[in-house]
Amino acid sequence: MLKSTFIHLPGVGTRSETQFWRQGLATWEDFLAARRIRGLSRERFDWLKAELQGSFGHLEDPAYFAARLQAGEHWRLFSQFRPRTAYLDIETTGSVWPGLLVTVVGLYDGRDMHQFVQGYNLQKFPQMLADFDLLVTFNGTQFDLPVLKAYFPELRLPAAHVDLRFLMARLGYKGGLKKIEPRFGIHRPKTVNGMDGYMAVLLWERYQRGDKSALELLLTYNREDVVNLEILMDAAFRMSREQLFPARPQEAGLHQAARP
Repeated sequence: MLKSTFIHLPGVGTRSETQFWRQGLATWEDFLAARRIRGLSRERFDWLKAELQGSFGHLEDPAYFAARLQAGEHWRLFSQFRPRTAYLDIETTGSVWPGLLVTVVGLYDGRDMHQFVQGYNLQKFPQMLADFDLLVTFNGTQFDLPVLKAYFPELRLPAAHVDLRFLMARLGYKGGLKKIEPRFGIHRPKTVNGMDGYMAVLLWERYQRGDKSALELLLTYNREDVVNLEILMDAAFRMSREQLFPARPQEAGLHQAARP
């Protein structure tokens, strides 16, 4: 999807991008191979070609594209940077926003689940997060990330962030994470099915009183919040791409570059 994206180019918006696609310019390679593009002067066309050539040199640099795309379009980076994508969710307690006590941070890289617990290994979280280029959360824009930045003032976030709450809403799936999950075939274990953030706070309080089983249950709950994000991100990426390309470009004959 990244190499079908043109809205990172200066002065190119979604309307121009759609026009490029309609003219058969489904990829950067198509654009560079074209001899002309309707609606562009020769000067503008040559200038955009030069800008696009530069994009190839940044294919391993998520910060380059994240800075040139609106936050709502960071989903386009997913396939390119998936090997360095992290899925994140936190558990907290307290009442002073955003200075809550972070009790658990769950971080999943698509293979391994890492959990950081207050009073045990939470201080190791910022170092591990620094290894990733793209972060996926659900409502992280309004909750997880402000809380984490308040708790870890020097925290360095990945260059790009996809908040599935808003991406899913654009696709017609509104509501909380647990409401959306069943619509994608996700069913949580009975031990944590029906749990919510308030119950997570109660589990932490039980753990603080010496109930180790409460922490185990809290970690199971947090794990479900995190690993399920990958399934939803997969689906959201596919649906968002298909929304832009109702038919696959190669099936729609869109690889024919514009000719004189």
